[in-house]
Amino acid sequence: MTQTAPQAGVRPSAAVLPLPCRRPRPAGPYLQRRGHVFYFRKRLPNVIRQSCGRAFCCLSLRTPLLLEAMSRAARLLAVLKCVETSIMSDLNNPTLTPEKINALLGEVLRGELARILSEQDHGPVLSDAEIDRRIAALEARRNDLRRGARRQDFRALEAPVTGAARALNLEIAAPLPADLGRRAVDLVREIAELEADVLDGGDARTEALPLVGRYSAAAVDDFTRAPILLSAAWTRTLNMYPTKAMKGNIDAIGQVALDYFGDVPVTSISAEDQEKFFLWMARLPKRHGRAHGKNRFTEKARREGRLLKETVQLSKHDEIAKADLEDEAIMQEIRARTDISDIEKRALLSERLTPRLAMKTIKRNRDGLNRLFKGAADLGCRNAPVAISYKVIERALAAAAPDDPLYVRVTQPKIRMPWTEERLAGFLTSPIYTGCFSAHRRWRSGEVIIRDALYWVPLIVLTLGSRIEEILLLKRKNLLLRNSVHCLAIGLDPDQGGKTEDAQRVVPVPQLLLDLGFVEWVRDLDDEHGPLLFPDAAQRSEINDLTGPFSKALNRILDRLGLGDFDEDFYAMRKTLSSMLHLSGVTEGQRQALAGHRRGTVLNRHYTAHNTRHLKAAVDRADFRLEIDYSPRHGFPVIASCDLAEQESLAVDVTLDHLGEAERITVIAPGTQDELFQFDRVDPESGDRLPRSVVREAAKAFRELIGSRSMRLPRNPMKRSAIEHFHALG
Repeated sequence: MTQTAPQAGVRPSAAVLPLPCRRPRPAGPYLQRRGHVFYFRKRLPNVIRQSCGRAFCCLSLRTPLLLEAMSRAARLLAVLKCVETSIMSDLNNPTLTPEKINALLGEVLRGELARILSEQDHGPVLSDAEIDRRIAALEARRNDLRRGARRQDFRALEAPVTGAARALNLEIAAPLPADLGRRAVDLVREIAELEADVLDGGDARTEALPLVGRYSAAAVDDFTRAPILLSAAWTRTLNMYPTKAMKGNIDAIGQVALDYFGDVPVTSISAEDQEKFFLWMARLPKRHGRAHGKNRFTEKARREGRLLKETVQLSKHDEIAKADLEDEAIMQEIRARTDISDIEKRALLSERLTPRLAMKTIKRNRDGLNRLFKGAADLGCRNAPVAISYKVIERALAAAAPDDPLYVRVTQPKIRMPWTEERLAGFLTSPIYTGCFSAHRRWRSGEVIIRDALYWVPLIVLTLGSRIEEILLLKRKNLLLRNSVHCLAIGLDPDQGGKTEDAQRVVPVPQLLLDLGFVEWVRDLDDEHGPLLFPDAAQRSEINDLTGPFSKALNRILDRLGLGDFDEDFYAMRKTLSSMLHLSGVTEGQRQALAGHRRGTVLNRHYTAHNTRHLKAAVDRADFRLEIDYSPRHGFPVIASCDLAEQESLAVDVTLDHLGEAERITVIAPGTQDELFQFDRVDPESGDRLPRSVVREAAKAFRELIGSRSMRLPRNPMKRSAIEHFHALG
């Protein structure tokens, strides 16, 4: 164990008490005394908080007298109650925007005009007496509507207006608002006049042109057609983009849009509605839709007599509400702590709060929404909207951020990092490759080595940098011998699922796989094995998805082995090989050809087919420093050892101060809880911050301890940056 020399502020192990903090003394409900003045402080209700963007109301009462402060606080509470009641009333009866009113009146006109056109084109021929009677009835209705408008009585129009509102997924409370009622009266009176002119011999299409022009630029016949609903646009968009990769993106935005807007006409979605939609979307948990509804009753479960949990499907609104409640409890817990700074509180919150959708995902969904609008236009929607820009979305998200010093929006974007040498060595010498307990307990040491997809696929991805789905879809016939080099044909079969034409290639089998007997294993497969190299991976999937179930199974094993990591996940093995080949001097073109990326203007299918020898030499430059020996017990070669990581990495933890710098750093010995190093920027005896010279001496001791060994740093970027800055001072 390495031990550093003791210095001021640097101790092998010590607990540092927080500095005494002077808190405002409570003097009654919602009252605090600061000095000689009372302050009013109260957490705002949710409806007010969402309206003003503030979590607390904190005001000076400007009095040192307790009784007067309590009186003023009571008046403030009454004001807050009135504001809350007003906001709730507005939520129950939302004010209609001019765009919504136009869309609503346009829907009323569309329905009435469609009826008039149908009667003109296909209705029976009426007698003069019947025409005169109907014209008189229309005139009487116009007069009744005018008299009702004088008294602010719009009950006669509630039925057609609420019917149009339902078609647009709008909530209209009775009685109708005055602004909407008067405009509806004017419109219906004009429609009645138009109908009377048509009964008197006029042409409905000609008479309706000025009226339709107020609400749409479409022709009369196009205007009267049923509106294009969001569900129809979704279906049409799937037909316009039929590829498997696009289907997932379109289905994702289609489901979220239906949950928020409902099945409304596409033309009713305004730019303001889109802003609110993306603000709502930004609150969705990162893993929305994945934490429930996964248990399915299968024939296998019935035979085994297992009782599966009932499937519960939460709506997107429910998931947001659940995440908000959990985050609020965490926020209260962290906010109440007085022993750490606001920066440290934000760092803790970023580790514990529910991750929400990242901006990259929101932008991808914005593009998907624009595709839905294009699908509506392809169905004949003349006034289909256009999705708002990235800049508008970013500006709306920034404006919606509350004025709270502890506010932090956690997104947890995936930054795939190459595997460290320590994790690679731990994985390659795990029970998967050296001997496990059983097929269902591969994380426990034993005498069994099962060479199936969980054995071979990670090795192939690690040594070739291929996509996981490409390897899972390999067939026995994809093993080739070309130019005396054993190769794998990836993505060349029509049903093999190559991502693009660039992904089609012939790649050499790495020497590591040859040494482990991969070719012999393929040759010895019997006829019952089937055409696929890894049929066990296909058997895991019930919904035509190979990658997801296989990755989950492998990730469960990695978690049990202590090798699970958010950024250094299974998919990051592709980047791991690319980094190793880059350090070994392999050209970028060869690395791209192996991984299935386009190399300039040359397709990989032709490049790899004629350069197998050169690619074999290139791919074998990745040295995993394995020792492989033949095992008589198992009857095939096995991994005996791996010398990639000669020393285990050190775990480093940090506490941040109010400046975002390291206030306390601790280094833990691998495999134990022993502290090899601890630094405190604040002297525990005097409570003063250490001078810069002492901090630099501590940083030098830290750097000497770390040496060339790797460090396991916290995931929080602020903490990682603070440790790296401290390391640089040495």
